[in-house]
Amino acid sequence: MLTRENTKQLKGFAVLLMLAHHLFAFSDRIPYGFDFSRNIFLSNTLTSFIGVFGKICVPIFMFLGGYGLYASCVYKEDNENKIKNKFIIKIVNLYKCYWKVFIIFVPLGILFFSKQPQFSNENFGSSFSNVRTYNVISTFLGIETYFNYEWWFFKSYLFALFEGFMFLELFKNNKSIYKEVFVIILWYIIISSLLPNIISLCGLNSLTNNFWYLNLFCITSCSILFFIGICFSKYDIFSRFYKIIKDLSHIESIVISFITFVLCFYVKAIINNNDLDILIVPIVCFSVIVMINHFSLLAKGLLLLGNNSTNMWLTHSFYCYYFYPFVKIVYGSRNALIAFITLVVLSLITSFLIDLSWKYVSKLYNQIHIFLLNKGY
Repeated sequence: MLTRENTKQLKGFAVLLMLAHHLFAFSDRIPYGFDFSRNIFLSNTLTSFIGVFGKICVPIFMFLGGYGLYASCVYKEDNENKIKNKFIIKIVNLYKCYWKVFIIFVPLGILFFSKQPQFSNENFGSSFSNVRTYNVISTFLGIETYFNYEWWFFKSYLFALFEGFMFLELFKNNKSIYKEVFVIILWYIIISSLLPNIISLCGLNSLTNNFWYLNLFCITSCSILFFIGICFSKYDIFSRFYKIIKDLSHIESIVISFITFVLCFYVKAIINNNDLDILIVPIVCFSVIVMINHFSLLAKGLLLLGNNSTNMWLTHSFYCYYFYPFVKIVYGSRNALIAFITLVVLSLITSFLIDLSWKYVSKLYNQIHIFLLNKGY
């Protein structure tokens, strides 16, 4: 089974892929005059492949979310599986992480970045202009993504948690992985293929714009990976993977894992079919864990990034898409590798500052609370 440290390391790896994806996969989002014309360390072709492969970051986060959900919420009692009532706690914690960034970055955007020029084909510079109260409230609640489109994952993950708890409850005492996988595949086929056709035939096309239908029944391969993550955790599939390589030497396991990872990279970058993620994501996760287990410095680096992955996810796109002065800093070198390193450093420093600032706010709140209690309020 993956340890908590392993899952954080994989989240660190996934957030690196996310940053690469947003930098390299969207040529129409690169600011005018800042294309990667000075690539030295990475060729344009490889940069493009990395950008496409980086799209796998969200499926990885979904897979790890399901994996962690089972590991943290299910325990055995009298030979039966019991589910800890952590749904509300997980939702509240998710919103806390989101609001910590929202409360800082949205006011900054409105105050200082509301009058920006159109600096790319996609007009991200206008995100903070003509702001209405509805935009603020709906984005604050995670319903819309008015200020930052890359926050769409928040709502998807929120509904994945809800559906994940339902899945845990339905199959808490089931002990057949084949039954669960069959149900997952059947559910995916019904939702992705049969249900849209039924809706079309019955003349219920208005459902396609319904909020609840879009979020509960428009399930993608990415969302399905949340359930697959639950199964991997429940049946400890990674232990079975480890048995395959247990008799290999360190060098052999590293080489095989690296070759496997490169093959997954090639397949994802060339074919670029989201349905393949269902197979590729667990293999990529296992390959990465095997490799970093032999490199302590890499493991520590990914653990650091994993501990800051949520803040980095929520903030990095402001620096590469929305805040023009920072956009120019990120792309200013016109070199893909330097731009990537710049974005990683900016996002990581921002995460440190966010956690530090909220630590002091929390400390101040506790002091005020104790003071008022002593005064009898």
